Amino acid sequence: MMKRKDVIVLNSHGVGQYAYTDHMPKWGETLRVKNWHVAEDGGKGTNVAVALGRLGIHTAYIGKVGMDPWGDLGEKWLKEAGVDAKYMYRTDEVSTGTGLILIGPDGQNTVIDGDSSSAALKEEEVCAALDAMKGSRYFVTGFEVPMHIALAGARHAKALGMQTVLNPSPLPEEALGKMDFIDYLFINEVEGRYICKEAEHEVSDSRERMEKVREVCGVSNVIMTMGSDGSAALCGEEFLTIPPVYVDKAVNTAGAGDGFMAAVTANLVWGKDLREAMEWAGYYAALSVTINGTIPSYRPLEEVNAFIDQVNKRTAEEGGGI
Repeated sequence: MMKRKDVIVLNSHGVGQYAYTDHMPKWGETLRVKNWHVAEDGGKGTNVAVALGRLGIHTAYIGKVGMDPWGDLGEKWLKEAGVDAKYMYRTDEVSTGTGLILIGPDGQNTVIDGDSSSAALKEEEVCAALDAMKGSRYFVTGFEVPMHIALAGARHAKALGMQTVLNPSPLPEEALGKMDFIDYLFINEVEGRYICKEAEHEVSDSRERMEKVREVCGVSNVIMTMGSDGSAALCGEEFLTIPPVYVDKAVNTAGAGDGFMAAVTANLVWGKDLREAMEWAGYYAALSVTINGTIPSYRPLEEVNAFIDQVNKRTAEEGGGI
């Protein structure tokens, strides 16, 4: 039997490519671009697994990629972070997902997103991997793999005694339905509004919205990120609000939500309560937005703790809040 893990991550891997252009192409046009490069920018599965691995959490990844350079990159990033990639299934039946982001002169962008290789992942492959790691503690998934695969994995992990974590992104067109096998549901404000079917100009406070989400989905705990307003959680009858951590300059917010979820999960593994976990994760996400790219922004534990000490020292000197 494979060694049990602290966390098992089931979600997609893909690689982002970036290029800069002075205009969007027309049909039939050959477009010249500048600075076309492959970024250290993975899918949500790679992001979360790498973040956990760099924090020293014993992590395994489940997913499917092609026998190509993009799949090689994902395997490399995982292994360098100390993540077990045995169940990163490799196949020549599909190509690893990739996307091209064209960036215009004023920062506007167009995303050309390719097919995800995770569409070829089979339920029996996921369950076999989970069975091999029976006794693991947490299971984290999301909908960059097909929704039915993610939910089947969560059900099986729950049956094996794991705590289950879901970020239902990207949200499906169909209703989510009851998911009482999910212990922690991570959403942002936009996703919360969508799940609650709120009208565009409908006003509701965060607690009311989260109560509706919990009622719709039937989950135990709802955690919602709110950008510059921090985060909140509905845990039983307890409602937690966590203030934001301010930084001098945000360079890139991509992947901050993935990092926040990874950091909360890491703290739960360490035995922290949910409030402590979310407070620490707030610092982690704040540090991540000061670094360009997703994979590079997930820093090891000692760097995060140094950043927290620096922020707290500055706050004490200024005599203010976070």
